[in-house]
Amino acid sequence: MKKQDIILLAVIVIVLLPAVILLLNTGKGGTAVVRSDGNVIDTISLDKNGTYSYSNEHGYNIVEITDGKVRVIEADCPNQDCVNKGYIKRNNESVICLPHRFEVTIKAKDDEYDIIR
Repeated sequence: MKKQDIILLAVIVIVLLPAVILLLNTGKGGTAVVRSDGNVIDTISLDKNGTYSYSNEHGYNIVEITDGKVRVIEADCPNQDCVNKGYIKRNNESVICLPHRFEVTIKAKDDEYDIIR
């Protein structure tokens, strides 16, 4: 390898390494924020495995947290889209049940500020 090739390779690694680290860390969530009718009704740490039940005048949803992932395992809505969505695990990813006006969104541990409002 020539000296210029080594320098070019070093520059590429230095430029791409922070981007790769940023992308790998972006997917880690810290909490599941549960909303009903647009209001926050619960905030659950993704470190706690468990099953959580929520109901309102529109129906009920049962949420499961396993190994930092969240899913709706049961609901009495007619279309079952929220149940069929499966697990979510990335920051700002959501499961939404429109008939029940119910939503679960993952928020990262360091997601203190929302730049886009």
